[in-house]
This record gives sequence, C-alpha cells and structure tokens, in this order.
Amino acid sequence: MTTYIENNLENIRSKFLLMGQLATDSLQLAMESLLEGDIQKAKIVRKKDEEIDNLENDLSANVTSHLSTHAPVATDLRLLVSTMKASHEIERIGDEAKAIARRSKNTAIHDFNKIPEMGEIALEMIRDALCVFAEFDETKAKNIWTTDLKVDQLNSDNMTFCQDMVNQDPASSSSIFEMLFISKSLERIADHAVNISKEVVFMATSRDVRHEKVKKSKLKKTLNKKGVM
Repeated sequence: MTTYIENNLENIRSKFLLMGQLATDSLQLAMESLLEGDIQKAKIVRKKDEEIDNLENDLSANVTSHLSTHAPVATDLRLLVSTMKASHEIERIGDEAKAIARRSKNTAIHDFNKIPEMGEIALEMIRDALCVFAEFDETKAKNIWTTDLKVDQLNSDNMTFCQDMVNQDPASSSSIFEMLFISKSLERIADHAVNISKEVVFMATSRDVRHEKVKKSKLKKTLNKKGVM
C-alpha cells in the first residue's frame, strides 16, 4: 500500500511539472510570436493551453481521488492541496500566454519598450518556481519574491511610456493599449510564479506565507546588490 501511495503522489508531482514545462514553452512561444510576428507559433500556444487545461483536470481528479480513498499524513496532505492550488496558477499562466499570443496577430507595435525584458524575467521566474517545487528550495522561493518587484517596476515603466506615446500620437492609441494589456499579462504571470513558490513553502514547512510581504526597501537593496535596479 505504501508503494502504491508513493507512486500516486509521484504521478501527481510529475503531472504538475509537466504542466509547468508546457506553460514555460507556451510563454516562450508567445513572446516569439509577438516579437517576430509569427502567427504559427501563436497557434501552437493555443494547443498547448488545451494540454495544460486537460492536465489540470487530470491532476485535480487524481488529488480528489487520493483524498477520498486514503488518509494522507500531514506532509502528504500539504503536498496534495498545495500542488492542486499551484496547478491552477500554472493554468492561469497558460491563459496569459495564450492572451499574449492572440494579441500578436493584431498588434502593430514598433517599440515594445520594456516588454521583451519583462518576458525574459517572467520566464526565468516560472523556471525558478518549478525548481522550487522540485527541490523544496525556500531560499530560491524568496528570490522569486524579490524578482517580482522588478517586474512590477517594468510594468509601471511601460504604463508611463504608453501614456507619453498616446500624448504624442493619439492615433496610435489602439496599438499602445494592446501593449498595455501584454505588459499586464506578464505582470500577472510573475505574480503566479510568486504564488507557486509560496505554496511550496507551505508544502515544505507548513508556514502559510501567502499574505507575507517583504519590505520594498529591503527588496530594493537586494536588487541593487544584484544590479537589477
């Protein structure tokens, strides 16, 4: 019975990591579709989003079945509940990647400002969140929270840039607003990566840090040391 339970838990973990890899690939393709104007890559992102949705449904069913047929110990219970919650964050990342890819078809943006940089950082945050999940690395989790401040700042920079562009050329407002939506999607993706890392901290330590805030002054000092800000 113990081996069966361990195999079932490992199957759930593996499905989550597969979802994460698909979401990472989706965002990578969505950014390439956007920056290169490659519509075919946008279509691939849509298909990957369907795969992510199906995997989330399977994972949720597996977790529900395990909870109803076994009496998991505290550590296993945290793993099951946190993995199911984190899988929803992955599903939302897939949705945001699809939204970015969809906008690549009708966006005539000549200056993406900070969006490419935001995309690179968001991708790295997802990869780090998956490593945190695989390794239960709390230090790396906190690094993700730090990096999120940089994404927030870039999103703010994009908003200022877009406002200036609209003031200079009101006729370009349509494409500028598309850029704002893309920037916001990337900011949300970074938030989802943070949420995943916080679920892992709870899973590994039983500490609920979902609403824990790190002082921005402390974060800025850390980012300055890293040369990020």
